Parts: sequence; C-alpha cells; structure tokens
Amino acid sequence: MARTKPDPSIDPITLSVVSNKLHALTLDTGERIIHSAQSYVMAQARDLGIVLLDAKMDIVTQQAFLPCHCLSAGIATRAMTERLGRLEKGDLALANDAYIVKSGHLPDWVMIAPIYYGDELVFYCHFRGHQMDSGGAISGSYMPGCYDCIAEGINIPPVKIIKRGRVNEEIKNQIFANVRTAAGGWADLMLVYGSMRKVEQEICELIDKYGLDTVQACTAEMLRRGEESVRAQIREIEDGTYTGEMAVDWDGTTPNKPVWVRVTLTVEGDEMTFDLSESDDQVDFVNSPLGNTYAYVYFAVFLTLDPTTPHNEGAFRPIHIIAPEGKVVNPTRPHTYGACACSCGSEIYAACTEALGQAAPDRAQGCFATHFSVDFAGRLPFTDPRTGQEVEYFGAPFLEEGGSGGVKGYDGWEAVVGGPLVGMIYRGSVEINELIFPFRWNVARLAQDSEGPGEFVGSRGVYGERECVEPPGARTIQMSGDCNGQYFSPPGAAGAPRATLGELYMLRAGQKKRELFYTMSGGPMFNGDVLITKAGGGGGWGDPLDRDPERVRKDLVSGLLSVQRARDVYGVVADPTSVGEDPETISIDPKATRELRRKLKAAGKKATAQTPARKARATSVR
Repeated sequence: MARTKPDPSIDPITLSVVSNKLHALTLDTGERIIHSAQSYVMAQARDLGIVLLDAKMDIVTQQAFLPCHCLSAGIATRAMTERLGRLEKGDLALANDAYIVKSGHLPDWVMIAPIYYGDELVFYCHFRGHQMDSGGAISGSYMPGCYDCIAEGINIPPVKIIKRGRVNEEIKNQIFANVRTAAGGWADLMLVYGSMRKVEQEICELIDKYGLDTVQACTAEMLRRGEESVRAQIREIEDGTYTGEMAVDWDGTTPNKPVWVRVTLTVEGDEMTFDLSESDDQVDFVNSPLGNTYAYVYFAVFLTLDPTTPHNEGAFRPIHIIAPEGKVVNPTRPHTYGACACSCGSEIYAACTEALGQAAPDRAQGCFATHFSVDFAGRLPFTDPRTGQEVEYFGAPFLEEGGSGGVKGYDGWEAVVGGPLVGMIYRGSVEINELIFPFRWNVARLAQDSEGPGEFVGSRGVYGERECVEPPGARTIQMSGDCNGQYFSPPGAAGAPRATLGELYMLRAGQKKRELFYTMSGGPMFNGDVLITKAGGGGGWGDPLDRDPERVRKDLVSGLLSVQRARDVYGVVADPTSVGEDPETISIDPKATRELRRKLKAAGKKATAQTPARKARATSVR
C-alpha cells in the first residue's frame, strides 16, 4: 500500500523542481537520440523509449515515447541485472532476447547504464529502440514464417558491451558480425551510450545542488503519488468482473485460425486484476513476451484513467496481471514473436480497453485502429562508399494507418497511427520515404466510409497506393507481418459497433486484376507493382443513430462519407435534390431522417462496419 500522506520533510517547491528536472532529462535524451540516429525507424518514426529508474529499478520518469518501450523498462532492467550482477560506473549492458528481458522483438535492443554519484549507484538509465538490422532472414529482422526465434535474428543475452568505459571488442565483433548494417548500428549504440553519460552528468549536478537524501526523497514521493492517484481512481469504479476480447487475423502460419486475446478484469476496492488465462495458446510470430503483455495492459489502463496520472512504478502497484506461461501472452522459447508489439500487443490493449469500458462507462472509449502499415526491406545495387557494401534498408513508413477511437463528446483523431503506437509514432514523410526507398506514393488520403460508426465516430483509415520503382538488380520485399485488421476490427464503446475492416491488395505490373495480399505475410515486389492499402478506422462511441445530423452532413460535404452509408449506418437522409456533382450543396432532409431513425430504432437495427462481402470472408476465417 502507498504511504497515505506526503513526506512532510519534502518542500513542495523542491519536489516540483526535482521532478520536472528528471522528466526534462528523460525527454531531452530521447529527442537527442531521435535527431542523431542512423536507424530510419528511430529517426523518422520515433520508434524508441527512454526511461529513468531509481536504484531499486522502479520506473521514476518516462516521456512521450512508445509505451511498449517504456512501460516494461523495470522488468527488463531487473532481468538484465540478475544475469550480469552489479553494473559498474561506465558500463553499458545490452540485450534483445525477449525470453530473458521479456520485452519487444529482436530489432528492439535494450541498453541500460548505471548512474553513480560518487561511489553510490543512484539511478539506472534504460533505452529501447528499433535498430536498423538484427540479422535473421532479411534486412530489418522482421519476417513472418520463420522456423523459430533463432531464425528471426541474432538473440543477444545480457552482455556488458562497454565495461567501465572501455568497449568489449570481442563481444562487439561477435554481435556486429551478425548484423547487416553494422556501421550504422554501432553508431546508434554509441549515440545512446553518450546520451546516457550526459544524463549521469546532469543528475550528479542536481544532487550536488539539493543533496542525495533530498533527491531520493523526491523520487519516493513521485512514486507514492503515482500509486495514490491510481488507487483513488480505482476506488471510484464499482467492484465487479468485466470481460473483453480481440483477435489477431492469424499468425502467418496457420490459415483460417484467428488468435484470440481474452481478458477478465476484476475490480476490488482499490486494486484491479487482469486475467488473460483464457487467451489462446502460443502460436507463431504474434506471441507477446511477458513484459510486452504487461506494457499493453498498463497502456490500456493509463488511456482510461485521468491523463494527469503519473506513469511510474508506483502507478503499477495496484494493477495485477495473470498471464500463464505457454499462452500467446506469455510464450516459451523457441516460439517466434516478431509481431508482438503491433500484434498481439494491439489486441491486448483492445481487449483490456473493452473490459475497462464496461467497468468505467463514463471513461469508455472506442479503441484505436489496428496497425495497418506494411513495412519493407531489401537491397539496392549501389555501393555505399562508407562501407564498401551494397545498400541494405528496412523501413516502416506508418503512412497508411488509422487513428484513435471516439469518446463521449469527441470524434477520433485522424491518422495518428494505430493502437499499439498511440500517436507516439510519427507518420512517415512521403518525401523522405521516396528519397530513401525505391517506392513512390501515388495516392495517400483519408478513405471514404472507413470511420468506426458511433454517435462520435472513430478515426478514418488512410487509403494508399504504393508503387515499386526499384532499379534493375534490386531486391524488394513487402512485409505485412505487423499488419492486422483484415478480418477483425477494434471494438467500439457505449453501444457502438466494431470499427471498419482494413483491405490490402497487390496489383502486379501489367495486370488489371488486383490480388489479395494477406496480413501477417510477406513477399517480393517488383518494378511497376502497386500495393493498395485501405486501413480500417478506430472504434466509435455510442449509437450511430444518435449522431448529430449536422455532423453527418459535414462528413458528406467533405467526401469522407457516402450518401448511402449516411442512410444505412446513421439513418440520415440526404435531400435528393441537393445531391449532385458539388458536395458543398448537400443538405439533410430532417423529416425523412427522423422517420428513418424511428423505424431503424423500432426494428432494433444495429449498424455494422462491414460490407456483406467482408462479413462473409470474416465468417469463413473464424
């Protein structure tokens, strides 16, 4: 239990200064890495996280970076120190084996450095970020269909790659001999190490000014406030049991077999327990290592609670998680887990959010859209003068995505990327992607009729047409391995139906008929081929038949909604005399709208986000 009262010895002004300094250090360090990283995904998409922990390895501060990188920092740091023992001044520990550090997939390297004040270890700095390459079948180390986790890439157990400020050359050579882009990867590692040393310097200056006892008392108070805040908010929720579920389309190996995440939430007093025991057994590729599972449960809780809630270790204490070993939410070696962050991380979040929406209906929210951006990797027939090797690349554009769900009073935010990324990932720049990679985006726009229905709608998805313009001799591979939502869409809230489904096709050069391109798959792409994506939307909030007709009219005018969908889903009838070539002229027939809505409600008709063809396909998959 948290201490019920603040420490009277702490001056509130000092507490504010120390707290804000630690938060600013965390934010500044992440931004420094972003602006200097060689990894495209870290530099352009912010696919990283930086966390400051106290000497007990409890999370003290984290900032606006990916939750999956930050919320599991304590678990990873404890696991690494258990293997390595005490870290000395100047050490940098490295690992990516999720069966040890319990977090992320192999491209996400975990680095921790101790922070000493004199001879006393006072903090840990934790970093996790998506590297340029981690070995394995193809560039980027992110390919479905691998035989086991060894095939996915190099598995690095916890090692001291830098010991007391000196590089361990033997370990460095062993690791980077198995990485395609060794020069860039090593540059990023040294960037992280140098940034952590800067953190140590500034923390020592803070302690010099206020004293070690004062700084430690402030961090303890920060954790106490985090715990107190969460417990107080849980007490406002009625005791009871609530459920939620969400499925990944499949695991890339077993056709027509969805992978279900199911959760039972129990609220009792000022604590809550998420039991994931009814989730499916471990499969391939979409398994979620235990720390990743914890991160996405916390993520759902924090999105539901007051946004001012501290996101530190104290806030975790009232939250309990049951995830039996051997389940998709806690796999065992050597099962693959490459897609864990986006799938089934997204589904863990969605299932927990659905349950939380039942427990706290005043805070219910439609879920973010599923992740629906296809990554790519390959080799270009150009020699990089810095390395003397042909150019290897991996990219995750995050261009063709959905956004957030609707909440009471507000529609979802468009194109802020899907559920596991919660707007913290930057949508890629078309210009930068076209400059670096052999693709051209002929179309990238919000897709009509792709919103999650509701009184307040979820975000639309993005429609994209991506053409391959690879030069002769190149090798280009498209990977939809972290892409989900062809058959299962996110839940809405407060009576809203599930959101829209995504669509994914390949139009081969010279062909007129497009072919279905499945999620959780991968394959070659050639010059002139066009990948067509239409992401699904975020979940809505409330009954679509209660949506303000004026909001519907504005969606019609903007072209985001068709006249037919307005009628079928929202019961809003456009005046037929106003419908023409110019959407600005569209007006609503109030009388016909009232009558249609009365009939639909009397018949108990529920709006659906899926077209009949998509419903049939979804049924066949189940």
